[in-house]
Amino acid sequence: MKPKIWLLAFGSVFMTLSPLTDAAESLPLEEQPKSVQVVKQFIQGFNNHSVEQLLQHTTPNVHWFNLTGTKMDIETSTQQELGAAMTDYFASLTDAKASLRQILVSANYVSTVEEVTWSHDGEQNSQCSLGIYQLAGDKINAVWFYPSHACDETPWIEVATPEIVQPEIGLLKETRQ
Repeated sequence: MKPKIWLLAFGSVFMTLSPLTDAAESLPLEEQPKSVQVVKQFIQGFNNHSVEQLLQHTTPNVHWFNLTGTKMDIETSTQQELGAAMTDYFASLTDAKASLRQILVSANYVSTVEEVTWSHDGEQNSQCSLGIYQLAGDKINAVWFYPSHACDETPWIEVATPEIVQPEIGLLKETRQ
């Protein structure tokens, strides 16, 4: 896999649609859901540029997909392919780091907004991406990454109790013939 694909893929996640600075983030890692722990440990492996650490959190047939527009590319289908791709990536971007900006957990899926930072020609760069990790037990079995984009300054937070508007009475009438 070409390193530029990982820049597009490894962009930018926690228990709800809220910033990671909330109370849920302050929980010790061991008190967070196992699926979140696995994803965070995977990201830590990325930040350590440790292919071995990354791979210990994946299944032997881990699939990595990149989605662009109406197309989905299969980047890797095995740990060996993922390891080779990440080795190339770390060789070309020696200071790349990822941070989880948001996480949403649903069953064995962990959805993330990830921010990756790196330097190029002395200039600091960053971008975000949406990622979805599928876990099989306590290992990552598949990852889908959506196109990268500029990171939002402030993540959107869902309103807990949206206003409900009642329909107007008499707007629809029954028609008989």
